[in-house]
Amino acid sequence: MGQRSPWVTLAATAVGLVGLLVVNSTQTDAPAATETGATTAPTTTPATTPATTPATTPATTAPTPAPEQTTATPPAAADPAVYIGRTAGREATLAIAVNGAKAVAYICDGRRVEAWLTGTFTSGQLVLRSRTGERLTGVATAKDASGELTLRGRTLRFTAIVTGPPAGLYRARNSTSTIGWIVLPDGSQVGIDNDGTPAAAPPLDPATRSATVNGVAVSAQSIDGDETF
Repeated sequence: MGQRSPWVTLAATAVGLVGLLVVNSTQTDAPAATETGATTAPTTTPATTPATTPATTPATTAPTPAPEQTTATPPAAADPAVYIGRTAGREATLAIAVNGAKAVAYICDGRRVEAWLTGTFTSGQLVLRSRTGERLTGVATAKDASGELTLRGRTLRFTAIVTGPPAGLYRARNSTSTIGWIVLPDGSQVGIDNDGTPAAAPPLDPATRSATVNGVAVSAQSIDGDETF
């Protein structure tokens, strides 16, 4: 076998080097593969929406109503009722008859001074007046009455209590006079016969409501409080 020429050996070596460079270049340009061969998509963390705390509506407190102001009303008297009493200084005796919203009063001293009054009885309040200007105001309850009155220009305080028959207030009229009687709980009587010249009234029989005036029998009426005169 003959020996190779040195030029031939050099050419072969050059070709081998070129091939090696091509192989290395190919391996460098290829994309690197992942170990699993799959492409991993980036993980997106969802935005966290902060929880919304519902607003707390403050409780509405209803205003406390102011206490209602009331005016004390005395207990109503029996209907009808008659109160009998005297003025504070015992200047006169009086009887007050109430019936519904009406009232009648008679005041007398049993000798010369007397007055008949009419008026109202509302919510326990008495307001009465006579034709000659006498007045009576007061309060009446289920048991008693009190107040003040005017009589012949004098202002007098009075108290009275509820009474029942035969005690009460009586009145009679004839052609010449008007007679008034107050029968007290103890049976005693105070009254005036006024025929223009006042004088003490004759005795009255409460059982028959009769009396004799100047020799003539007269019949008396029990005053309940709703009369007008």
